[in-house]
Amino acid sequence: MNVVSAVLFAHDARRLARFYVDVFAAELLAQDEHHAALDVHGFRLVVHQIPSHLNVEEIRNPPLRREQTAIRLNYPVSDVVKARMAAKSLGGQIDERPPGWAEPQSRFFLGFDPEGNVFGVSSRA
Repeated sequence: MNVVSAVLFAHDARRLARFYVDVFAAELLAQDEHHAALDVHGFRLVVHQIPSHLNVEEIRNPPLRREQTAIRLNYPVSDVVKARMAAKSLGGQIDERPPGWAEPQSRFFLGFDPEGNVFGVSSRA
């Protein structure tokens, strides 16, 4: 693999991969019971199933936002409204308003996936 990529560890890798495919139009490149390789507009995202003996944390419904992390991935979308509806139907969320530190007319929003991982979304002009 000769591209920039990230690994997202998941409690339910299949569900999380579906979220990223449906919300961000990611292309599913490969999938097995432990991994899903996605191409998100040229960026490789690997969703990796946490082994069952380590998978002890319970995911709440709705999930708690995990904002205190070292990295936040940002994704471009062509239609924020459609992405917001897809995220909600799949157990995640994209905020209605830009974060307080962003310009009010910004087309940048924060959201989270079904496991609480926070991401950014920007609509393409």
